[in-house]
Amino acid sequence: MPEPVNDVMNEKIYIKIAMVIFTLVGIAGGCMSIAGVVVGLTLNPNQLTAANFKQVERFGLDAALYFDCDKVDGAFGQRMVSQMEQSMETPNTTIVADSDSRTTTTDTFERLCNDRKASHLYIAVTSGVFTIVGMFVFIACAVLKKFEPDFVYIVPLLLSFLMVYDYVETNSNMFAYIKTCTEIAVYEDKKIMKLKNIIVWAPYPNNTMGRYGVTDYGKTCRFSFEDAEEEDKKELQAIMDARNSTSPLELPEYPPSGPCRPDLADDIILCTKFYSCQNKNNPVSCRDIDIKKAGQIVDSDHDQEDRACNDLGEGLLVWLLGAIFNIVACGMMLSALVIRKSMAEYGDVSDKEMQERVRQERVMAGAA
Repeated sequence: MPEPVNDVMNEKIYIKIAMVIFTLVGIAGGCMSIAGVVVGLTLNPNQLTAANFKQVERFGLDAALYFDCDKVDGAFGQRMVSQMEQSMETPNTTIVADSDSRTTTTDTFERLCNDRKASHLYIAVTSGVFTIVGMFVFIACAVLKKFEPDFVYIVPLLLSFLMVYDYVETNSNMFAYIKTCTEIAVYEDKKIMKLKNIIVWAPYPNNTMGRYGVTDYGKTCRFSFEDAEEEDKKELQAIMDARNSTSPLELPEYPPSGPCRPDLADDIILCTKFYSCQNKNNPVSCRDIDIKKAGQIVDSDHDQEDRACNDLGEGLLVWLLGAIFNIVACGMMLSALVIRKSMAEYGDVSDKEMQERVRQERVMAGAA
């Protein structure tokens, strides 16, 4: 029996344009699926800044999912190893009962780290590879004027839905916590809420560093009497009187009700960028830190980047977008395949009976 011919060049213009677009979307989505999960799950823990140590540690050993398992030589990596040691010291745990012959903490940490990310890597990479293969099968079949089998779209489509479920189940909380802590929340109405994500990494007592939050724009951490708001001057004056000095307060000293203090800082979010002062990365004085409004560029000397959290945010975003692109591309290409098959002409022009049958079916379908 003659087979229908897949003559792509003779398809209607809108079908040809759609197939080109969704083929490119599918290839891009497959690449993004692979790149996103690789970047998002192989971060260098040594690039994590101290401003985010405490926040990442709250995820416990689940944080090991996102970091390169071989790089535990930096400060954060050693903290993760320390947590592993504490869990190994707890009786009746899985780790203590493990029969693996490797006994060092680093080996155990690396094994746990690899085990936690293996399934996520497999799902995302397989989905991406199958989507890319499906698009290239379409191209090859178009050259040969054959119709591609529908499973080249169905398989990656199902894998992409699984990938979205796996992503939401695993990363939804982490992704929600990642913020640029030099940008205001433009979707809020009140100024104090617009500034809720602003973080200033500044000196704490006892030569430590910590997070400060703010309630105003400008040089909020400059506690001079002249710059203070009217409602803050009374409190500031009382502090200066108690110090027997008229010199401005400097962090870690601050007015308990002032516009720059630790209790205002969000202690959960992960900062890709944040204001930073009086430390080895940013020696600028905290009194000179200028909190910018929306759309204004932050002074380059006033902020600091956390490359690990920045890569994490970008990796998780690309990972999700890759899955969405795969679903859209495979779904549309599968629909186009069904339409093209239903409209295809048979290649054997001598088979009059087959052509007549196709015409009759189309007339009957039109009449219905």
